[in-house]
Amino acid sequence: MSRKKGHAEAHPDERWVISYADLVTLLLGFFIILYATADANVAKFIKLSTGLSQAFNVPVKEGAVGGSLLDGGSGLVPSGPQGKIDLDLKAIRDLVQKEATGGLAGKILVSKDEDRITIRLADNLVFSSASADIRDDAKPLLKVVADALRDNRNEVRVEGHTDNIPVVTERYPSNWELSSARATSVLRYLTEQLGVDASRISAAGYGPNRPIANNLTPEGRALNRRADVVILYPPAQIAPIPGAPAAPAPVPPAAPKTTTTGASTPGNGAGH
Repeated sequence: MSRKKGHAEAHPDERWVISYADLVTLLLGFFIILYATADANVAKFIKLSTGLSQAFNVPVKEGAVGGSLLDGGSGLVPSGPQGKIDLDLKAIRDLVQKEATGGLAGKILVSKDEDRITIRLADNLVFSSASADIRDDAKPLLKVVADALRDNRNEVRVEGHTDNIPVVTERYPSNWELSSARATSVLRYLTEQLGVDASRISAAGYGPNRPIANNLTPEGRALNRRADVVILYPPAQIAPIPGAPAAPAPVPPAAPKTTTTGASTPGNGAGH
């Protein structure tokens, strides 16, 4: 009897080891998550979160990887729309570098703003002068664009632009019609030939009114003749509260300026 009592005193209650082991396991899982998301790999993060959820039988919050825990950070935790834009921008640039061959990659400019990613195509690469017919050698480039859009489910706007040289032809009375026709040609080729979802894409023609270079030089005018494929990132919409009264409809403007699809009515004359 005395030996059993002494043996019990030598081994007190060690149930705390279980809690300690749980803590170590959770810390291990935490650092694995930090390591796996450090390179902002969305596919890896989703696969990891699913595996951890199944292993620990707890939900893992989904989100876009790429934000930062602190301002100026490198992006270790999920973030909001800006994180998604950064991820999509990298994915599109990687796709362009991978699929665009024969020097085409250098002719596709991919950039981002606060609420959009712009895939910019030079006019002299896609269209002939004063024409909205897509050139055959531009079709492989548009296929790369279609592949980028197919992996992204946001709404898309194809924007047509011209330089400030007036165009007066039977088919295109002004730069407004020419820019709108160019945008529509790209839109139709992306949807009808390359399978981009037509329900989330639209066209707009801006004529010469949104230049990106100086129209006083031939080089500047060549840059302004372009077609931009813009992926839109609007702010999140708040779902209506069940049973709440509907919000009043917005009052239309007194004198709307837009009279044609994708282009506003020119003010003092097209081409200026």
